[in-house]
This record gives sequence, structure tokens and C-alpha cells, in this order.
Amino acid sequence: MKKGDKIVAIILLVSVIVTLGATLIYKSSIKGTENIAVIKSDGKIVKTIDLDKVVGKQEFTIKTSDGHYNTIIANRDNIKVKDADCLHKECVKSGSITEPGGIIVCLPNKLMISIEGKENTIIDGGTF
Repeated sequence: MKKGDKIVAIILLVSVIVTLGATLIYKSSIKGTENIAVIKSDGKIVKTIDLDKVVGKQEFTIKTSDGHYNTIIANRDNIKVKDADCLHKECVKSGSITEPGGIIVCLPNKLMISIEGKENTIIDGGTF
């Protein structure tokens, strides 16, 4: 390796490390301080759960007006659909959601679970 090759390699390595560091700082700054799960059935809020305050495992069933159901499990920091009587069970297959912006939808049963939260305002996008 020539001297010029070493300089270019060092500059590339430093730029990659700086980029990764800035990305990690930004991602940690936009993570919410509260994780509130909002469960809606047929467009109406049925239940809200503060996932940061859940102790143990909470399991409950949401039933629709036409007899269909979704069984939901809420743990500390995550929520998921355990069982549903819809045909393809895409809501069950989608797994757990853990961060604000995460969403689970069951179209046949008109169920939507989303996580909302307050953002940290210490570092904003303009800082970078």
C-alpha cells in the first residue's frame, strides 16, 4: 500500500465512523419517552395502554359487533395480536410492535393497534 492509499483508507474509515455515530445519536433522540398503545375497533378508540407501566402480561379480547374477535397481549414495551378469527391472520403474523409509529392492522375485523409517544426534544433534526 502506498502512502496515498493509506490516507484515503483512513479518511473513508473516519467518515464511516462519524456517519454511524451521528445516525445512532439521531435514532436514540427520536425514540419516544412514552409508549402509549391505542387500540381502535371500527374507527373508535376501545382501549389505551401505557406500555411502560404494564406489569407482567395483560391478555384481553376485543370483540366486534358482528361476533368476530382479536386476542391481544400487552407486555412491558410491546404489544401484539395473539389470535384472531380472520381468514389469513396477517395481524397475528405481523408480530409485536415496540416503538412509536408501529402499527398492527386487521382489516377483516376493522382493528388497528398503534403506538404513540412523546418525542425527546433534546436533539432535533436541525442539529445534524
